[in-house]
Amino acid sequence: MRSRISLIGLLVLLAVHGLHTGAPLSAPLFAQGPGKDDDDGGDDDAVDPGADDDVTDPDEADPGADPGADGDVGDPDGGDPDGDDPDGGDPDGVDDGASDDGDGGTDDGGGSDDGSGSDENGGSSGNGDSDDDASDNDHSGSGKSDDDGDDKVDNSGKGNAEDRDDEAEDDDIDDDKVDDSGDDREDELGSWDLPGAESAATRAELDLRDRIDTDDEGFRYRRGEFVALDLSEDDLRLLEGQGFEVVASEQLASVEGTLLLLRGPPQQTGEAARDALDALGDPDSIGLNHLFDSAATRTRKTHGKAAPSRAACGCEIGLIDTGVAAGLSNFSHVQLTQQAFNGKQTEARLHGTAVAYLVSGTKDNPARATRIYVADIFSGPRESAGSSFALIKALDWLAARKVPVINISLSGPRNPAVAKTIARIAGQGHIIVAAAGNDGPAAPPVFPGAYEGVVGVTAVDAQDRVYRYANRGGYVDFSAHGVAVAAIDDKGALRDATGTSFAAPIVAARLAARLRAPDTAASRRAVQALEGEARDLGPRGRDPIYGIGVIGEQP
Repeated sequence: MRSRISLIGLLVLLAVHGLHTGAPLSAPLFAQGPGKDDDDGGDDDAVDPGADDDVTDPDEADPGADPGADGDVGDPDGGDPDGDDPDGGDPDGVDDGASDDGDGGTDDGGGSDDGSGSDENGGSSGNGDSDDDASDNDHSGSGKSDDDGDDKVDNSGKGNAEDRDDEAEDDDIDDDKVDDSGDDREDELGSWDLPGAESAATRAELDLRDRIDTDDEGFRYRRGEFVALDLSEDDLRLLEGQGFEVVASEQLASVEGTLLLLRGPPQQTGEAARDALDALGDPDSIGLNHLFDSAATRTRKTHGKAAPSRAACGCEIGLIDTGVAAGLSNFSHVQLTQQAFNGKQTEARLHGTAVAYLVSGTKDNPARATRIYVADIFSGPRESAGSSFALIKALDWLAARKVPVINISLSGPRNPAVAKTIARIAGQGHIIVAAAGNDGPAAPPVFPGAYEGVVGVTAVDAQDRVYRYANRGGYVDFSAHGVAVAAIDDKGALRDATGTSFAAPIVAARLAARLRAPDTAASRRAVQALEGEARDLGPRGRDPIYGIGVIGEQP
């Protein structure tokens, strides 16, 4: 009997064990399926639901989620053996908007990029996390459309649909490879400087003092102020009778007509004032006095690294930016002229100095002299730094001097008066080049880069991986090296600089080398010739990540 009971017990035990066959007690933890978090403890996939979680890529997290920590434990070199992509370039443009970089990104001259968009003037283009929706919302602050039809986003036929669903999906569906593992080899906290940045609290306090508001899209503008072109004397008399004040008037030399800075009646809302202006003038010539920002960048001092030898562009080129430290020996081999359009005199700052350095190179160009014209729209009072009024005056100044190519490393909203000015200058045969912006792959387009007729430039690293914070869209025309490029600050110290701000002047210089004077037909030929030199990246043909392709510093 006892042996029979033992036998029955043994059979029961075997039966119970059979229910668990193939499930060892120490089974490893597996990924929890699409959109779930794998078990690396640092992979918040909130920005990329549905993306495949790769356990070898523990750092694919939201910008700011990894302050100072290098999570690339499986890749001590960060996938970047040359160490020239500390900001996280992505092979084949596959960033998903994720970032290991603890600092969202600010810039020395103002900023729409690197996530946060702070700038040395307190500027913010904002909206880094909104998708590139086809609704084409305006930035007028009054709820009225500023769409003048001169942009490359919704009305050009170039398309801009790549980011419509970016807030919830991987926006790199056309890319063959997804691997941004360890793309910030040296991106520890404090490794990168964010010069001149204002904290959100400081900016809010100073903006309140300076009468700066934000429009419906988050872009900053001077409260109650408008810029207008083409208003007649009769129009002005009617406006003054309604309580409008002419704050400043500028007779334009090249754009034609008069540029006016107007202030609405104090008892009137911004929307009511805008309605009154639209009733009198062309709505496509009137806009808020927006404050543009230098496309936000990051820089850091280099250690034991010499600047590569580069010849100057051998061209005549204009830069609308911050002031440049023209007295540095780095610019002794070029001719550099500056003019202030916000303050009484130019003020040397890092952003403009770095951009000018990329154009001037390290030595003379034996084939042709290099002339750089710098229009500083950021020096002077904080409350009007980077204003639309200053930007239009700067554009007119450069056009009046017949500068063939104008580089604008700024970003901001669509503004009708600025758009009309750019269209008129482009119609005279000038080429306008602008940074594509650095708000991230899901961000809406920024201007002037997204206007029709403007050459928009994005940034890639030395391995041709797109800069992770670069904007994307149908308005991106070319790519150029803009990640950890060798530049200088306003003291002459060598720095690594990252942002589309530093890619744009590479393309601008190449175009300026081809275009000796403003000419409509010659401008088209110059752009077409550069298109022929572009090396295709990403999906075959033109795409919203790399544009037509990447352009080198030399042919």
